[in-house]
Amino acid sequence: MNPASASPDVLLHLSESLQLQWRRYRKQLKRCQRKFSEAAVHKSRVETRRLLATVELLCAFFPERELKKARRALKDHLDSFDKLRDTQVQLVYVEHLLRTNPAAKRFCAWLREREERFIRESRKAVKGIKTRRLGKRMVRFQRELEELRKETRPERAFSMAQGAIRLAFARVAQLCRRVSAEDTETIHRTRIAFKRFRYMVDALSPLLPAVTDRHRQAMRGYQSMMGDIQDVEVLLATLDKFIKHGNDDSYTERLRTEFTRRREQLIRVYLNAAGKLQQFWPLQPETGGVMSNRKVKA
Repeated sequence: MNPASASPDVLLHLSESLQLQWRRYRKQLKRCQRKFSEAAVHKSRVETRRLLATVELLCAFFPERELKKARRALKDHLDSFDKLRDTQVQLVYVEHLLRTNPAAKRFCAWLREREERFIRESRKAVKGIKTRRLGKRMVRFQRELEELRKETRPERAFSMAQGAIRLAFARVAQLCRRVSAEDTETIHRTRIAFKRFRYMVDALSPLLPAVTDRHRQAMRGYQSMMGDIQDVEVLLATLDKFIKHGNDDSYTERLRTEFTRRREQLIRVYLNAAGKLQQFWPLQPETGGVMSNRKVKA
């Protein structure tokens, strides 16, 4: 078998993925707009992330300026749920403390009021999402992919896609080396870069036998370690707002101590596992083989 015939048709894969994910995205968005519920929000977020994953991989073939507006529209959709999602995560965590800290009960009640407000805001934001312009961009991307497919050999296109992912991975590795336990912003920046890399791998994974379900699950777990740290950072910031509403007492300080201790524990967990980053992009450009296990120092 010659190399050309052995190469997956990545441009056809991306074109078909765009069409499929766009259809699924619109379907779940419309359902969420008709009936706003926790389940509908979850499904809409999932399909938005999947469509965004495909768009991220298009950077291998299109200039950044062509993707910027589509990426921004999808991220704005996800952002419309952020405050609600953060508050619901905080409620789950704080509810576990209700028996041990009297301030947790007051804080929990305050969070529930915020949740109700953010439900109203998110519902309004989702109903206002328009997809006409984004849909036109998706159609244009498909047409351009079809034209590009006519003039690009499969092995060349596949190499370009892998190259884009390697660059995304290099960015994550660079940021990971700069991670500091004293500066959680360095972890946050690494998480954002890793999320983009992971989206790109997800979009190409059907063409990468080395990227198994187990591999993708491990990537989600790695991202979650950093996400948990960010969740506690946001929780501490929310607690500050609660304190400013006249809730500054010894019980509230105990809550702060508990959250701070949790953040430090999560940071240690992540730093101990940070070197596992190297296992998440298994293809070498020269051989197509398995990447070495050289660790990144964090």
